Amino acid sequence: MKRDAGAHANLLNMPIDDPIRALEQQFEMEDLSTSPVTKKVLDLVSLAPLAWPFNKIAEKLKGHLAADSIERIRLLLETCAKEILKHAKELEQFHKTLTEQEAQVREYVSKELLLDAARKAENTRAKDRVKRIGLILANAVVEPKPTDADEVEELMRVAMELSDRDIEPLRELARIEGDAVRAQGRIPRYDAHMRWEQCSWGTRVVPELESVFSKLESYGLVSRIPPPNNLNIMADYQNRYVLLQKGTRFVDLIQSLART
Repeated sequence: MKRDAGAHANLLNMPIDDPIRALEQQFEMEDLSTSPVTKKVLDLVSLAPLAWPFNKIAEKLKGHLAADSIERIRLLLETCAKEILKHAKELEQFHKTLTEQEAQVREYVSKELLLDAARKAENTRAKDRVKRIGLILANAVVEPKPTDADEVEELMRVAMELSDRDIEPLRELARIEGDAVRAQGRIPRYDAHMRWEQCSWGTRVVPELESVFSKLESYGLVSRIPPPNNLNIMADYQNRYVLLQKGTRFVDLIQSLART
């Protein structure tokens, strides 16, 4: 995204009650010929009442949805709105604790992430992946801690690339190792090696798992565990993997929470 330092500062200083003008100024600084989604976002309708910090931005998102790319953006917004509404009361209380500057910065970051998510949704074919992008965005934004925009953008990018077939083994590994990674930040090699057997596949050699976990490793979600030193080279052995912090974070953010 192309913008100069002065324009960037103007966006940050934009009055909090005029987020749409901030959006329009940002769009003016972009190469719209290479980023058509920015025009489309301005014409989308607020399909559900989004809680802060998206509520004011959503007021301007109106129009009829027709094209496939727009339908995917609509699905993204619906998913995001549905998830954020579960936290509406908490967000309202949290918003009251922020200074005007803190709220303004948070709204700006949320707006940037919303635009990035819309671009990713437009370029994502599978609806399940679009929904996961929406869940990552919503669950990251509603957290009390400051939103790490770089982390969220990266995890949304990963969500574009992973299918249900890839996600299911990751969820299963997170079911077994997630609590330990959250508590300790990592799992020792031997512990991870033994925990692998507690997953649904047990000690079986499943060729498809190698392909999936190799892909997950390429995105930094898991890491392969070196085989035991005493392993017979002739043995038919399933490579084992350990869940990393990034993998745990990804799984946590794609959960649709049941809180109301």
